[in-house]
Amino acid sequence: MMSSKFIFITLSICALSLTGCRDIPADKADLLGDDYRLFQGTIAWDLAKDVEDQNVQEIKRQVKKLKVPVDYKETKFGGTLLMLAVRTNKYRSVKTLLSLGANPNTPNDTVRNFGRNAVIFASMHNWASADILRLLLENGGNPNSVECGVQEDGFGNFNPACNSALFYAVFASFEKVKILIEAGADVNLETSATDVGAMYAAFAHQRMDILLYLLEHGADYHRKFERVNLDDPNYPTFKVSVLYELRLQAFPLDSKMYQEKLKVIAFLKKRGLDYWKYPCPDGTIEIIKREMEFEDEHQLQYYLKKY
Repeated sequence: MMSSKFIFITLSICALSLTGCRDIPADKADLLGDDYRLFQGTIAWDLAKDVEDQNVQEIKRQVKKLKVPVDYKETKFGGTLLMLAVRTNKYRSVKTLLSLGANPNTPNDTVRNFGRNAVIFASMHNWASADILRLLLENGGNPNSVECGVQEDGFGNFNPACNSALFYAVFASFEKVKILIEAGADVNLETSATDVGAMYAAFAHQRMDILLYLLEHGADYHRKFERVNLDDPNYPTFKVSVLYELRLQAFPLDSKMYQEKLKVIAFLKKRGLDYWKYPCPDGTIEIIKREMEFEDEHQLQYYLKKY
């Protein structure tokens, strides 16, 4: 059996080897936005390594004594070490950087990138803990953070990036949705890129539980949603109601999401919007038939009365 001393030495050697690897010069053109090696060759490289290692004392020494700018940005994406610490779920590093004055609202590059800040990164990534998002908000993070950069449309064109932290949270975590709203996020925040924001995201992600939460916290159920007519070669847009969108949400009758949908239906009916009297949009029944695979017409008709 190996001695504990031998195991300790082996692990120490492995750790040193891994630490040494990150000092090998990297081609930054190949690096992604959550790679600490983006800071190689800069005044913040040693600080970056300490942030990755969550070496609290060294982080403080680098910023306080050596005067390394706490919000120093790498040049490829314009990211800060606070953003990297958030994206790599380094809670202790996030807490330390914030205590040293790191700004959770500083965006990354806005000319060639999305213009996202630490709050948005914490809201959109599953691997960034909810505790990190909460910490950012407690230290001045804006719960209504919105992208302020650009996004590529797939055809080489760049359009404004305008998605909000709450919009992204809907796709990532119900808990993060609650954290943002409790911190003051506007459930009706509208931007040019997200249409009706969080409600739109809840429909797109088929999250009836989140939709109900948004409605209970003031989401405007009279707002209109924009749809595109794909049957027309000119692709004209048209506006639809919340009941139209709700009619497109089809779930198995024994599912949890169906039960959540019924709660949304009940919420809206109390406010004068009767889902059961609203007709199915064109093409909806054919989609339901294809996705649900009913045994016969009787089963289909039963479902259509209930869904």
